[in-house]
Amino acid sequence: MSIAVKQNQTPIKAIHANLTDFSPELDAYCILLEKKLENTEFSDISSDSEDEFVLFPGRLIRLKNEVCKHHEIPLTKNGTNDRTIYTSEGKSYKNFKLQRYRCKKCGAYKPDYGDFIPGHANYQEEVKVKARHYYYLGNTPGEVRNLFRVNGTCVPSESSIRNWVKEAAEPIRDVVMNTKLPVSGYFGFDEIHARTNGERTYIFSLVDLWDGFYVNVNAQFSPDRDAGSIKRFFSSSKRKGKIKFKGLVLDGSNTYGGIFKSWRFSYIKVQRCQTHYKKNLNETIYEAAGLGMKVKEDLPEPYDEIKKVLFAVFNRSTLYRAVWQLLMAEMKLYGKVSEKVDKIIDQFYTLFPNLFRYLEDTRLQPTNNATERMNLDLERYPSLKNGMKTGEGVNIVVNGIVFLHNFKAFQKYILKTEAKIFKLDQNIAEFPEDGELIRLKQGLRIHLSWVRKYYANYKGVYLQYFKLRHQIFIVE
Repeated sequence: MSIAVKQNQTPIKAIHANLTDFSPELDAYCILLEKKLENTEFSDISSDSEDEFVLFPGRLIRLKNEVCKHHEIPLTKNGTNDRTIYTSEGKSYKNFKLQRYRCKKCGAYKPDYGDFIPGHANYQEEVKVKARHYYYLGNTPGEVRNLFRVNGTCVPSESSIRNWVKEAAEPIRDVVMNTKLPVSGYFGFDEIHARTNGERTYIFSLVDLWDGFYVNVNAQFSPDRDAGSIKRFFSSSKRKGKIKFKGLVLDGSNTYGGIFKSWRFSYIKVQRCQTHYKKNLNETIYEAAGLGMKVKEDLPEPYDEIKKVLFAVFNRSTLYRAVWQLLMAEMKLYGKVSEKVDKIIDQFYTLFPNLFRYLEDTRLQPTNNATERMNLDLERYPSLKNGMKTGEGVNIVVNGIVFLHNFKAFQKYILKTEAKIFKLDQNIAEFPEDGELIRLKQGLRIHLSWVRKYYANYKGVYLQYFKLRHQIFIVE
């Protein structure tokens, strides 16, 4: 792409000083355009569909070649549109006119001026992209305006920022809800509590334990976290059979007890989060010692020893050793301290299978830390907990955070799979007769080809709504 600025076929720079209707502002815009058009990175992402254009006196922008690209016949001038242009560098250029055209065969002809003269808008696309990034980094529209102001660039209105976010919301939701993910089948489940327009809201999260994909994050607008809403969440997470559940790590709420005994979910292996249970166990021991919730104080004897003996169970590396340690604790403590201590040991026995399920199936994890990290991503958005006015707003924020996270997770997954294939190539070169290695490599290549197709859905939306000019993709 190139740009020429002419007055009656004479370069405008040569006669600039003689034109009273051109200002330094216009000359600066011309220089800015020339600079951008010479930029290598911009040239790399520019499409052949973008039209070359010229600036004429009177701040009129016209096509350099006024011919229909589709039919290769001359275009007819059809009036002008007034336009103000706000650039991503913070410049504003006002009172420009865009020449309108018609083609005898295809009707209204709409030139493509690229990002520098955005179609149907005054702000360049880069401004909108930055606003979306600022928004999903945890800033309200008002805070996004302040960031633009601090950075010395143009300052869009709050309504414009909301509209730009909403513009991307539906494509994001569609990709997040309908794109298949290369998940392990082992997930962590948790929720955070929020308030939407003063009403209680539960935001449920389902996160892959091994590759970090956020499978489903959804807000349930209900005053109670009941079994029905949780069942609906898990049913929708299956995505009509596209995602298979093998194991879950839960924080241990009593609400879940009956759900995973029902026939619809009984096949799922459940691991109770040890971190949550240790916290509850510690508080129960302090309560039995008569200290209530003063968990920072030193425990008196023999409760300091009780805590030491019971917590030692979690340090055992095999199921056999964990069972043996709990038996030793029972022999040492049961019936020798108090009824409260006996009750603690009885409850430990009841929960033991779910607390140590990960020792039977190593694809499970002992804690729910993966899901807790997801909650930190959500809670990074300060107004999500208490400041959201509508359920639509909550899910726009949640889906956007999930989308940006999964976009990165896809790239990491593809790189990791490519590294596995590379390692297999090395092994096959060393052992060319090993058929198992060859079959494994073929399977990974087929799997990777499907993953790239899933990733393409995310990448398409990211390119349209989030791609900054300076970004270089890790994965194609």
